[in-house]
Amino acid sequence: MTTQSGIIVEAPHELFKVSSGIARPTPSGREVLVKTLTVGLNPVEPFQQHTGVLVDEWPAVLGSDFAGVVVDVGPDCSKLRPGDYVHGCASIGRNKYTPFQETFLADETTVLRKVSGLNAASAATVGSGLLTAALCLLAGTGLKLPKAGSKSPEKDEWIVVLGGSGTVGQFAVQIAHQCGYKVLASSSLSKTYLPAKNGATATFNNRAPIDEQVAAIKERTGGGKFARIFDTTAQGYELMLQALEGASTLDTKKYLASVDDWSDFNTPAAFHEYRAELGQLGRLQSPLGVEVTTAIASWIPDFEAHLEAGSLVPLEYDLAPGAGWEQVIASLGDLESGKSAKKIVVKIRDQ
Repeated sequence: MTTQSGIIVEAPHELFKVSSGIARPTPSGREVLVKTLTVGLNPVEPFQQHTGVLVDEWPAVLGSDFAGVVVDVGPDCSKLRPGDYVHGCASIGRNKYTPFQETFLADETTVLRKVSGLNAASAATVGSGLLTAALCLLAGTGLKLPKAGSKSPEKDEWIVVLGGSGTVGQFAVQIAHQCGYKVLASSSLSKTYLPAKNGATATFNNRAPIDEQVAAIKERTGGGKFARIFDTTAQGYELMLQALEGASTLDTKKYLASVDDWSDFNTPAAFHEYRAELGQLGRLQSPLGVEVTTAIASWIPDFEAHLEAGSLVPLEYDLAPGAGWEQVIASLGDLESGKSAKKIVVKIRDQ
């Protein structure tokens, strides 16, 4: 067995540690073997470390967002070849498919080919944020992303994005804007520039009491001209309900989407509820995994074209001061402590 280095967690609540004994996988079918160049850190990694949720085996190799280079391909690959640079979000919790190791497997249909203008650091900010936003807005609320190079005609209708300055929220703003909607995004007052930079028409203070937020939503959407609201924070369910019930004035189907896939909701039957489950990506043994994976694969060509055209853009990020696995572990501590307000990216190697 050929082994390689990376980061493992031996059991729930155990510390991250560097190991040189991780098995190097071999691609089959439409899988590609990707050498990890950079990783983008997300709250899911410490969450998995502490809880074991979405971890298939122990010791576990974790990781989600990545940029890398293809070094080998399975016999059925038709899109990617060795030497192609790719990025995206891994099939989390599955040891052979996660990027906290030298090489890992990916399905060529669900990774993005890196376009010109993106370096390995900026490319590692895209995966989970873009795919989660797409699940909620495209699959969950029925939006249709236009072809790259064109923008949908502007509608006299708003979409409300809760948490518009976060990783998922910034991509949600971009997608909704490209689809022709006016976007109202909630944010802390110190970060309103982020949703505005990504195309939001207006913002409101997410630290205000809930009744004040509902009033702001109604006033800033021209008297309630919205039927879609998306919570990227997993903390805004009651606000979504109150906004749709008390502020939305459109006589049309109403949509409520959330990244919270674990809480008990009691959504009225009149509202269409959708909860993103990006953790099902690549888990083809379940109907939901097939649904999520198939949807993402169908969007990848359009995402690549929009990234090439600049109509979808990567996020601002903080590049860690060092490189390698020890730096990843240190940066995961920074993530948990809230040391950085931006997405943290860590370089593993140059090539």
